[in-house]
Amino acid sequence: MPNGIRVNYLKKDFFIKRGYYLDLLDENTNSFKKGSAKNIALLGPRKTGKTSIVKEHIKNAKDIVAVYIDLERISLNPENFSIEFIGNVIFNFLKRPLSQYKNFLLLENLVKLGEEIKSKNAFSLVKSVENELLKIKPDQKLLVENAFRFAEILGRDANKKFLIVLDNFENLLDLNNFSQIKDVLSIINFEDANVNYLVTSSAVKESLALLKNFECYEIKNLDKKEAFELIESVIGKNPRASEEIFELSNGHPLVAWLVAKKYNETKDAKKAFLIELLQKNSPLYNFCSDSLSYYYNRARGQTLLKTILKVVANEELRLSEIARRIYRSAPVTKSVLERLMDVDVIYKKDNKFCFSDNVLRLWVKLTSQGYDFDEIDDKMLDEAAKEL
Repeated sequence: MPNGIRVNYLKKDFFIKRGYYLDLLDENTNSFKKGSAKNIALLGPRKTGKTSIVKEHIKNAKDIVAVYIDLERISLNPENFSIEFIGNVIFNFLKRPLSQYKNFLLLENLVKLGEEIKSKNAFSLVKSVENELLKIKPDQKLLVENAFRFAEILGRDANKKFLIVLDNFENLLDLNNFSQIKDVLSIINFEDANVNYLVTSSAVKESLALLKNFECYEIKNLDKKEAFELIESVIGKNPRASEEIFELSNGHPLVAWLVAKKYNETKDAKKAFLIELLQKNSPLYNFCSDSLSYYYNRARGQTLLKTILKVVANEELRLSEIARRIYRSAPVTKSVLERLMDVDVIYKKDNKFCFSDNVLRLWVKLTSQGYDFDEIDDKMLDEAAKEL
């Protein structure tokens, strides 16, 4: 599957463009404008380019109103969510400059926009939210319903098509923690003619189970040809070094790019990889640390999770063997392992449990053995290299 990789270093953000997925999204949005489209989900490990792809698609999209919402940043209590979601829709509909964005996150400003919206039906939902929030106990389900219905009604009245991009989709499920909601996806009309949904998520297994109305695409790590193209855009033509970096990074685009950048300094692929992996505050070290926190938060309860991951990082084992190592019964151990599998951090192969991401496995293994450093020298690197 060709990806047409292009890499830029812009404002300290890593960007990778995958042409196959962009073409797919462009085709779907063009179909949407003609009245026929599917909701699409881009799923895959963290930092594999999902957000970059959807943002690039939004820049290319014409004759629609694209609304990008990062669900890691928007408020996820029903009251503020309804205001901020509607505010994002209006902000993009009116094509206001970024300097005004903050004004669209406050209800007191939204209720003044009736004449500019030019849709009494859509504006009535803003007023409904305002009235509901005056109550001692607002109807939280109604607030969320109004938020999602707003684009549908505004699209119908203004004869506009809305592309709603929900980045980090799994965070939307936090709304299920509110007793009046329980199932936020049941509130959303995924079949509306004027609204198309595009979501991204690193929670692959969970998203595949939930997004029944979506066409789901899993973004994998780069294959060898793609990885070489990326690596050699940084280090130049060097088949041997590119091969080493590809093997060490497991084809993960961000890891390959970071190690390639460090290789330009060290001229040694293994040394470059270990410096990035084990030196505190390096981009790869921080990425692994953040990834582990992400999995812990989604799997709930850190103590046994951490212990099991340290065990599995050092050796692929069967359930009974892991249970003995952590001094817990098989049923308790199985329950924790299932939680880790549900959030995609480990998987089961031939009755043994393995890390899904080998780079993260090495980080857990080495840092748990004391191989993380503020400053790192050749002796430390030689010691750490023996553990690879």
